Amino acid sequence: SICNVNDGQNINVCIRKVGFHNRKTEYLQKTANILRNEYNGDVPNTIAALCQLPGIGPKMAYIFVQIACQKTLGIGVDVHVHRIMNMLQWTRNKTCKKPEDTRKAIEEWIPKELWP
Repeated sequence: SICNVNDGQNINVCIRKVGFHNRKTEYLQKTANILRNEYNGDVPNTIAALCQLPGIGPKMAYIFVQIACQKTLGIGVDVHVHRIMNMLQWTRNKTCKKPEDTRKAIEEWIPKELWP
């Protein structure tokens, strides 16, 4: 279990071909410790709790809850979706400087039953 890994080097070896692997190793090790110590080795299932974990932002939290918990609570918006939505003006003339702003704007007009 990753929650029992104390040596970040082992994690780094496993993900070394992934971009930003050193930073992700740090996040994984910190997150594993938090999950072990605060969640009894489980993963929280709320957006707020997930976003408190190192390296987890709203996009990943919404995607995790949708896939792992089968709950659609929002739309995961990354920088690419953010740029496309703004370029196509699908944010309904709202100024969206960050992906999280774009997520909120598109959730206002896309019916919930059409969210992924």
